[in-house]
Amino acid sequence: MAATLNSNSANNNGDRVRRAIAVFFSIASIVSAFVCAIIAWQQLQRYPRTDDAYVRANTIGMAPRVYGQIVELPLVDNQFVAAGTLLYRIDARPYEVVLERANAHLLLVEFEVQALKDAIIVAAADVETARAQIARSESLVAERQAQVVATQARQDYAADYLSRIKPLLVKQFVTADRVALAQSDLDAASAAVVAAQASVANATAVVVAAKAEVVGAQAREQQARNELGQVDDVNARIAVATVEVADAQLNVQYCEVRAPLDGWVTNLNTNVGEFVKVGDTLFSIVQNSQWWVMANFLETEIEQIKVGQEVAVYLYAYPGHRFKGTVQGIGWALYQANGATQQSLPDVKPTLNWIRLAQRFPVRISLEPFDAAYPFRMGATVTAIVKTEGRDPMLEQMGLLGSPFLAPADAFPTSGSGAPAR
Repeated sequence: MAATLNSNSANNNGDRVRRAIAVFFSIASIVSAFVCAIIAWQQLQRYPRTDDAYVRANTIGMAPRVYGQIVELPLVDNQFVAAGTLLYRIDARPYEVVLERANAHLLLVEFEVQALKDAIIVAAADVETARAQIARSESLVAERQAQVVATQARQDYAADYLSRIKPLLVKQFVTADRVALAQSDLDAASAAVVAAQASVANATAVVVAAKAEVVGAQAREQQARNELGQVDDVNARIAVATVEVADAQLNVQYCEVRAPLDGWVTNLNTNVGEFVKVGDTLFSIVQNSQWWVMANFLETEIEQIKVGQEVAVYLYAYPGHRFKGTVQGIGWALYQANGATQQSLPDVKPTLNWIRLAQRFPVRISLEPFDAAYPFRMGATVTAIVKTEGRDPMLEQMGLLGSPFLAPADAFPTSGSGAPAR
């Protein structure tokens, strides 16, 4: 009986010990979990991190500038191309014909312009010749008018002399021959007056004709100038034809498309023989020289993030390798479906949501220069951890920001550190 009691007592004592140990470990586990949670919370507050981040790069859509058929395409999808590499060639023959036509038209216009310039020179010379003829004719008119005056004076003298001696013939104070001679002189003087007046009329007609020639030559000169289209040193007709040639040359050059920068060909969806239209994107080139991460952080973390802070970047494609980044900028706006402005007044829809979620703002993180050993891919998933000096007010009130929870600055992950658990 006594042995049985002792055995039961020993079993009870063992159960108590086991229960005590279990309770101890349970309490220790709870305390450890609480401590770990506090440490994790403090680290998250000091080092904001996000898995909502992706690699970004500049992309250029390669679209033709001219319509035509692709005759050469020395590319395959996902190929790397250096700046200046031939991407594709469009059949240039139709555009070469247009270029030849434009060159011929330019040559024809140059000939026409030169002919108009020559016509202007000739018309100007005709104007000067006519003006000189006017001057000579006006001088001749004056000379002939003087002759008219002189011959009229001789006529008047001959008429007066005849009138004085003719009555003397009756009294035979003069001979009949002398009277006849005086009559002959008067007739000659009258004829000279008529001839001089005719000469004046002819000279006047020459002046009128010369003036008409001046007007005509000036009109021809002005018409040639108008057709010439010359403004200072620029000829409009030649300028238009030159622009047509330049446009045709550009179209010929556009038939051959080369890479504008170093990068990777992606989404190539065309082939030789296909007709392409202006502006249709045939494929894109991902620029290889500039990469960055677009990471979305909660608005509660944005206050701690500053431009220029160091960022640890981990790509899912390269576990265990850390890339160094730098905060380049923080987004200032998000699209708001609720609260859009209409007619100068905000349209705020009623909401029945009791749970309010913090918004995420994009943070642009520049990456170190591209390393060929670890090539980036646009859209790759990233974990980003920002090195800040943030503090959590709750932990400060609890007095838990001192050692060991406050990690030194060199505790920030280095390039050799392993990637954080995902």
